[in-house]
Amino acid sequence: MRATGQDSGIYWRKTDPPERGAEAPDWFYVPNVPPLLDGEIRRSYLLWREYMVPIIAIELASGDGSEERDNTPRSRLPEGITQKPGKFWVYEQIIRIPLLPHLHN
Repeated sequence: MRATGQDSGIYWRKTDPPERGAEAPDWFYVPNVPPLLDGEIRRSYLLWREYMVPIIAIELASGDGSEERDNTPRSRLPEGITQKPGKFWVYEQIIRIPLLPHLHN
């Protein structure tokens, strides 16, 4: 059993709207998780439901790759608004994906 995701969201926290609590790597792999959920192919991966972290996520960087390498931490702005953290920071600090190769096209 294994789940792989391609352009699927990894939802790391419940938010409104849901996209604010998700990142979508180009590809990821999670061992020991079935590829089907309730008989359907997974369209997203919910960490709070599965409790298994992907062991690898691959980002195909475009342009200078700054969006894919964004390491901005999650923080609260002076206006009281929570700043969305950078994609790489989420992968490394929140989801804790051990392998994060970045490929440039």
